[in-house]
Amino acid sequence: MTIAGYWAWSVWDPQDGAFHSAQGAGGLGFAFPAALAAAIATGERTFAVSGDGGSMYSIAELATARQHNADITWLIVDDGGYGILREYMTAEFGTATATELARPDFAQLAASFGIPAHTATPDNVGEVVAATFDTDGPAVVVLPAVLKMFAPTHL
Repeated sequence: MTIAGYWAWSVWDPQDGAFHSAQGAGGLGFAFPAALAAAIATGERTFAVSGDGGSMYSIAELATARQHNADITWLIVDDGGYGILREYMTAEFGTATATELARPDFAQLAASFGIPAHTATPDNVGEVVAATFDTDGPAVVVLPAVLKMFAPTHL
């Protein structure tokens, strides 16, 4: 459950590859543990995308990723809080409350587990993520960015 996840969910063609999402069930924190299990089970590199809020639910899995040297790339979109709630509240009420979060430096936290960590920009995030697919073991990519949700498509 992150704005980037909503984008992916709405444009992913399931005929082109595997995609797992718990967004219909409100799966905050689901992405990294689910992708980690897939990486360990298959031995193939997997890719997880979380917001900073959702990633806080699964920080402990960095230890598991390192312990098993799992081939997983975790992209954490760090917008300072619950971005989708911030956006919904601001649109509806003109301001948001209680959406900003205290959070760690995700790159330093990953590095403390011995996991290579990279900070990306919106301009180079694709290249940075792609480069992790040429490595062994876990990798974390942090994207400090405030994303915006697309306009509703059902109206």
